Amino acid sequence: AWRRFSKSRGWIMVAAARGRRTLSGRRLCRLDEIEDGAARGFAHGEGPGLFVVRQGEAVYGYVNDCPHWRITLNILPDRFMNRGKGLIQCANHGARFTVETGECVFGPCQGDSLTPVAVSVIDGEVVLAE
Repeated sequence: AWRRFSKSRGWIMVAAARGRRTLSGRRLCRLDEIEDGAARGFAHGEGPGLFVVRQGEAVYGYVNDCPHWRITLNILPDRFMNRGKGLIQCANHGARFTVETGECVFGPCQGDSLTPVAVSVIDGEVVLAE
């Protein structure tokens, strides 16, 4: 399920974890199922879903919603990264975001940020934080 919270820039959506649980939250996948430097998308309730980017042993999660047009970032499944630059890219209009913070560093929403989703790795599993 998704819960909405008002923020100064409009509405954001925050995931409420449910489903299979581990010590910290809902299991999404094994870490080795996401290639290093790549991302993977996940359906979540009725909202836009979320995606997780892997950088080595670290993972970063975001709501799959571009702050510019409020549409999903990817057109093709699991295609969230631009080629060779290490940035998240909106396939609809080319905005680019840092992996670590979700801040837009190029494009029409420069200065805005993706909505983070707390994820972690526990015993080789990527899980949503509760």
